[in-house]
Amino acid sequence: MGNIFRFFLFSLTLLVVVSCDQSFKKINCGNVLDETYLRSSLNNFEKNKFKDLLKNRYPQFDVMFQEASEETNIEKNLLAAISFQESQWDPRAKSNMGVRGMMMVTLETAAMVGVEKRLNPDQNIKGGAKYFAILQEKNKIGPTQADKLSITLASYNLGPTNILNIANKINKDIEQVTWTQIQNKLKTMKGSELNLTDQVSYTRAQQAIDYVDRVKDYYRLLSAHSCTPPKDQLTFF
Repeated sequence: MGNIFRFFLFSLTLLVVVSCDQSFKKINCGNVLDETYLRSSLNNFEKNKFKDLLKNRYPQFDVMFQEASEETNIEKNLLAAISFQESQWDPRAKSNMGVRGMMMVTLETAAMVGVEKRLNPDQNIKGGAKYFAILQEKNKIGPTQADKLSITLASYNLGPTNILNIANKINKDIEQVTWTQIQNKLKTMKGSELNLTDQVSYTRAQQAIDYVDRVKDYYRLLSAHSCTPPKDQLTFF
């Protein structure tokens, strides 16, 4: 009888500890989420839209991002952040440059990574993830992992050839070129120097800088929503 009582008491204690731990985790994650939104550079409209689409649009694609992450070893939250910046998770998104889908894949990229139907969200997500993984593997620019990751994001947006040309102008030893140096160079450039078209009062080069910053912002928010511990998050700085 004594052994049964001790087992019951141990089980009850364990249940209380687990419940307290889960409650503490929920409170702590909530605090982190609130703090992340406070630190975000997004305006209130953008924050509310992100929350709405995360709740009402993202869940149907979550498994696709997870599978793409497992296939490419690119973190799921990063892929989802890129996709939100590219298309706001709209599988039928289209730009005036002809790129399509969740990860805004070009026809050339689609052929490279085996995407047959760019409007198929599963194919598009996995194709975009494969392309990002290729860019990340080939990128030699940057002295730190944080630099390399930011530069790879810029390459996804602006094209790897443009980023490589910019790095070479800064330093022939491109492994020493930082993301900050590339940002500073981009701020002085016009779209014509990149074989791209600027919008009125908003250069294509500045768009690339903003693109990287916003992907980072969305990544932090997604990590906070999923309660990803800081030690498991990507390092951008």
